[in-house]
Parts: sequence; structure tokens; C-alpha cells
Amino acid sequence: MGKDTGFNLDYEQEKTENPLTSFGGFPLFLEFLKVISFEKFVQVAFPKIPKQGFSPLHHILSIVLINLSGGESVSDIELLERDSGLKRLIKLWEKSVKNLKRLVFRKGRTRTFPSQSRLFEFLSRFQAETEEQERQTTPEGKSKILPVSPLLNGLKNINQQIISRAQELSPKDSATLDIDNNLIVSNKKKAKISYKGEDSYHPINVYWYEQDMMIHSEFRDGNVPAGLEQQRILEEALKILPSCIKTVLHRSDTAGYQHKFLEWMDSGVSRVGRIEFAVCADVSKGLRAEALALDESDWKEVYYSDKKGNRITTGQEVAELVYVPGSSNHKKDAPTFRYLVTREAINVQYQLTDDCQLVFSVSKNAEKKLHLELMQDKVYKVFATVTNMSGTPLEILLWQRKRCGQSEQEYSRLTRDMAGGRMPSGGFGQNAARWWLSIISLNLLKLFQREVLPKKYKRSRIKILDRILFRVAIKVVKASRSLKIKIPFDSAFSDLIDYARTQLELLKRRISNRRALQNFGIP
Repeated sequence: MGKDTGFNLDYEQEKTENPLTSFGGFPLFLEFLKVISFEKFVQVAFPKIPKQGFSPLHHILSIVLINLSGGESVSDIELLERDSGLKRLIKLWEKSVKNLKRLVFRKGRTRTFPSQSRLFEFLSRFQAETEEQERQTTPEGKSKILPVSPLLNGLKNINQQIISRAQELSPKDSATLDIDNNLIVSNKKKAKISYKGEDSYHPINVYWYEQDMMIHSEFRDGNVPAGLEQQRILEEALKILPSCIKTVLHRSDTAGYQHKFLEWMDSGVSRVGRIEFAVCADVSKGLRAEALALDESDWKEVYYSDKKGNRITTGQEVAELVYVPGSSNHKKDAPTFRYLVTREAINVQYQLTDDCQLVFSVSKNAEKKLHLELMQDKVYKVFATVTNMSGTPLEILLWQRKRCGQSEQEYSRLTRDMAGGRMPSGGFGQNAARWWLSIISLNLLKLFQREVLPKKYKRSRIKILDRILFRVAIKVVKASRSLKIKIPFDSAFSDLIDYARTQLELLKRRISNRRALQNFGIP
């Protein structure tokens, strides 16, 4: 016998099911979904409810909860299924949703959540019947935008209704649309090699800056060029915007530098009329020559002001060019746009040539990528922007650079926080559906943060939200026909719940009042 340490523990299994749940924020989130009528969004998008088994709402909600719980794949559904307190919540939620009260299961219901195999089966419904044929008929090394099942429009419709609800609760009169691509590196056999040399998928996304939400996306193979059919993508995004939006602005990187696309935005033929834009431009030989010909007095310092009004220097300078591109597809009567060029001095190694000339030494790859130029005995990296906007070069440049702020964070939250970077299978349609469910999850979470949580948590990442809310243990106790939520003796968590439930009640009244006004014909 060993010496008694004074810390001897005995383990004993509970005799009955434990009412604890480790997902303390989910009751609040389910209440939020009820207030914004999320179940109606899904039922409108997927009106055909199966005669037996789980409904589309079950599958979609399950994947949303997997994402919010920090899960990375559909197999993590078992973490939810093993949580007895959460299962009690879901069963009560089912009773509150029309058309879910009488679920029929051929062999009897044994689970609260769909199993992993059922979730895969649901995702497989988004697979286009012609996908394999399309892949086989595409020449090796060629890129093609693959088809998906028309069912994917249901997920797009759900996201559009979330966007409409966000606009209803927080109206905006303009929309700045940022278009960008993000690479999702994948080990799937059918993933294609991207321009970075890795097997990837390459979705193109449209982000609404003012609402801080992704409004549109098209899932693509990794070898599809970033700028392919960008005009069509923007046209589809314009259809998704609420009809009250009349002013649209656009920002993108060099993938959007296509003369026909720029001319179309400037022509005013779109649904919203003329679209003002600021797009990164290719630094061609002609543009570089014009930049080198500029006088030193033409260059102005690039700076911005912080929240306290302090002037922050960037070490960069900007100037405006008188430049007309000599592209083969550039028409003589095409509109003339403004070109802004930015330079930033960099430190490089110098070397002396045989004829006693001092030149900088850098790899050819770095020189091509950074567009290095020698000006006034300094080496600068050079970038360019094309625009049809009025305003000073500094104002336009700082506005265009905001694209690299929130939208870049959006892709990080999609791929990391919402498991958008984990593809469930080799099936293109299945992966496209999973990507859209990540978008829906993130937009729901953002609306929840904006309308329910305190201001300091409105832009918090999922790790922080898990720590303060979603992954806090609570008790779910049966009480007559309802459930009683017993929260831990923690003032911080208790205060957060009280605040959030007050905001939920106010949100319910705002939506109810809005509906009443609409019934009287008041928009």
C-alpha cells in the first residue's frame, strides 16, 4: 500500500442523465434565432419537408452549432449529441417550430441531432449530376467554373434573408462592395493546383463593408483565375442588395483590373446606376515610365490620423498620373480614368559595377513582384490604383486600403472560426455547400453580436466568445412544460446573460413594430 497523499479520488457514474450542458451560450443563441425567425428563412428556402427523418432545418442548424462550438468537421456532431442538457434544449425548440412537431422516423427516433452519415447525405444533395462529366471533359491543366445543384440557391436565399434582416435592424443607404478571392489549401484529390503551387479551392467573395457581412460567394477550383467573370459576380451581388440601396462603390485588387469591367461600372447601366470604384492596377512598362517622369514636387506624403487626431506617417508617397493604357482591348472612345501611383522607399544592398556605376542588388523575382524603381538615388517599390472617383489622391488611396482591413479579417473568421477551411469531401458540390454554411454561420453570429451582446464583444472572435459565453457550463432543468436554465454563481456571466436577454426583448419589440408598420403599408 502506498502512502496516503490526502488526495484520493473515487469515480462513480451518474445513475441518471445529467442536466448539465457545456454550451451555456446556446440557449441564448437559440432564442435569438427564434426572434429573427431563422426557421422561417430555412423553410422558405427549402419548402419541401421530407415525409420522414430530419428536416433541412435540422441539418443546417446542426452545422451552424458545430461551427459555433469550435468544431472542424461534421463528425463533431457527436460532441453535441453527447450533451444531454443541449438535447433537452433542442427538443423544446422543435416543439416551438411549426411543421417539426410531428417528425416521423421509420425505425424510431434514437438521436436528437442528425448523425454524421446523415449530414454527409444532406451535403451530397448539392452535388451537380454533371460534375464528373464536366471534370472529364475539361482538358488537363485547364480551369473551369464547375456546376452545382440548384439546391445551393436555397442556402444563398437563407443568407440573403439574413442580410435583409440586418439591413432592417440597422439601415444603410449605401453599399461598398469589396470583391476578393481566398485560397483554401486542401489535401483532397480533386483539388486543383493554384497559382501558389498548392492543391486548393479558390472561392470569390463579395463583402458588404457597411453591414460587415459577406453577401455573395462563388465556390471555385483552385486553378480558376481570380478575375474570371468578375463582372457577373458583381451583377449577382447587386441583385442581393436590398432595393433601398441606390449608391454602390467597389474596391478590389488587381484581379479586377479589366478594362471592360471598369467601363461597365462607369457607364451607369447597372441596377444602381454608375458605380464608383478604386481598383489596384497593373504596373505596366508604360505606367512605370510615367511614374519615373514625375517631378519630385508631384509626390505627396501618405499619412492618416488616429482616433485622437494624431498624424501617423506611413513612409509612403502618392501622386496622380496622366496616363492612358495602351491595351489592345482599349477603345479610342473609352472613358479616361484617374491613375494614382504610390511609392515606398526600401533598404537594399548596393554594388559597384565594372564601369564604376552604383546599382542596387536584389533578386529578379523580388524586383518584378515589388515593381522596384530607382528614383533620386533611392529604391522604391511602386504600386498603382485606377479610379473614377473625385477627391484627392490621398483620400481615394486611404479609402481603397480599407478593403484590406475588415474583409481580410472576414476570410480569417470564415476559414478558421467557422471551419470554412476544412472541406468535408472530394465532391465539389458538397464542399460548396459547406462553404456557404460557414458564411451563414458567420453572418448569424455577427448579427447576434451586434444586436444582443455588449459593445465590447461586437467584433470578438469565436475563441473569446467561447470563453465568456458559448462554452460556459450551465444546468438545463425540466420544469413543467418548460425548461429552467440554472447559470453558475458567476457575476460576470450572470450580468452578460441579463444584458443579452434585455437586448433580445428589445429586438423582439423592434421587429414586431416593424411588421406592424409594414402591415399598414409603411416601408
